[in-house]
Amino acid sequence: MSFLISSQRNQERDALSELYYVITDVLDYKTKPLKSRVPGLSLLTLQDEEIHPFQVVLKIREYIEENGPLIACLRITPLEHLFKTDILQITNHAYELVQKKVTRENTWAIVLRKRQTNLRSKEVISAVADKITWGTVKLTDPDYEIRIEIIRDLSGISVMKPKTEIKTSDYLRRI
Repeated sequence: MSFLISSQRNQERDALSELYYVITDVLDYKTKPLKSRVPGLSLLTLQDEEIHPFQVVLKIREYIEENGPLIACLRITPLEHLFKTDILQITNHAYELVQKKVTRENTWAIVLRKRQTNLRSKEVISAVADKITWGTVKLTDPDYEIRIEIIRDLSGISVMKPKTEIKTSDYLRRI
């Protein structure tokens, strides 16, 4: 499991340090920072494969609720798989995760964000959607989001409930 951390340009290091502190020092998980080489983005990977992916997200939310919002992190997106960018790998990882979580009765949508890549959005979305033959596509308020993040030569994917991603702006409104 990894986390894609969005921040202001030139604040990538601060955002990475902030989340690193919460996950490593407060929650006591082992992590490894990765460089994304894209302004405003950082990656942090959990070392322990046994940890349930979204358990950490819940604990980060609890930390924010108790201690206030993170300052440098704008958005924290959990990624269940992180791998070299390849359309076939994206499709296979998506299929594997959807198969485990989405039933015939569920609705789903593909959410794609890509940065500094030659892959076309339509090509990626079509490849993934063509392989998923169950459930119903629902672009607004689906049961599950198939979240695909492409950052240059790295891709990350998660199948999650909407609003699983942590947005600092949601917490700032409460203050």
